[in-house]
Amino acid sequence: MKYEYNGVQIRPSVEIYHDSIPYLSGITLKEFFLDKVKCAQAWRIGNQKIYEYFGDMLPLRPIAGPPISYGHLICIGAPVTFPEDSEPNVKPFVDSIDEGIQVLQEKKDIDFSKQPLFQHYKELCDYLQEQFPEQKIPFSGMGSQGPLTSAILMRGQDFIFDVYDYPEKAKEFLRLLTDSIIEFRRFTNRVNGAPEISPWGTGLADDFASLIAPDMWEDFVIPYWNQFYEGLTTGRRSLHCENLSPKHLKHLKATGLSHFQPSVSDMLTIDNIKANTDIPFDWLLYAFNITHMSDQEIQEWVDRTVAKGITLIRTQFGRFTIEEGKLDRIKAFYKAFEKYKV
Repeated sequence: MKYEYNGVQIRPSVEIYHDSIPYLSGITLKEFFLDKVKCAQAWRIGNQKIYEYFGDMLPLRPIAGPPISYGHLICIGAPVTFPEDSEPNVKPFVDSIDEGIQVLQEKKDIDFSKQPLFQHYKELCDYLQEQFPEQKIPFSGMGSQGPLTSAILMRGQDFIFDVYDYPEKAKEFLRLLTDSIIEFRRFTNRVNGAPEISPWGTGLADDFASLIAPDMWEDFVIPYWNQFYEGLTTGRRSLHCENLSPKHLKHLKATGLSHFQPSVSDMLTIDNIKANTDIPFDWLLYAFNITHMSDQEIQEWVDRTVAKGITLIRTQFGRFTIEEGKLDRIKAFYKAFEKYKV
């Protein structure tokens, strides 16, 4: 289906949270992440139920390894827990900025293929490929976060003080950490037979960068984002960073971004983003908001967003939406675009 406003194509997009797949299939998130047989069954059952409800209205979530954003950190020592029916998570594992630098120096030439988490995900993804031979399923799910998010996950909230108390050491820590992230991403590219440095583009997710004050971004954010992009692509640069303020946005230009995804931030509006940067961006109707909106409220939200010139307009759903019996809100989202149908 194609949609236009004032002669410009607009695209509605609905993203499916991965937690909907195990929930619809009747298994726990822990089983989804750790049991390859139950994971494959969950994909088969979950996607079938989503298709039965929506038909061809929206694309199904591609079958892949369950996404854990902390794969890189786990490989370099982060302790991870897999609760019975909630998301896996990691805990800080260095007690000082000096220890953090030492750990990263020691892990500089790590062989990621020897790590237990990689071996688990390799076996899991290979099994998914066996179970779904009609699809191309790359090695996937074992992810990484951006430099600032990784730094705060590794050091804990004390890293916020490190940038004030030990600025030069904090910079060295971020440089080493960004190098490690790059090596991890290049490794996963090699596993999939892709170029280590993509000629097409790469994406960066770094939500905790928002915890660094805007006037400190030139020293503690932008250099490491550029280091990341330069180490991984000669093509398009995309960024997902939540909770930014308008004052942060003036710095985005220095990273040569092709696309910015503001996602969730109570401080940003379409107008104040446009006033502070000319980088193209999409706009998200939060999953926790659409669940409680009427058809009319969804229509009005879509109309306002379209009228302001946004061409990629997103919403999401997952387990919470299904539990609340509100999947019809997603159908209402698509219905709101019917007036723009070509």
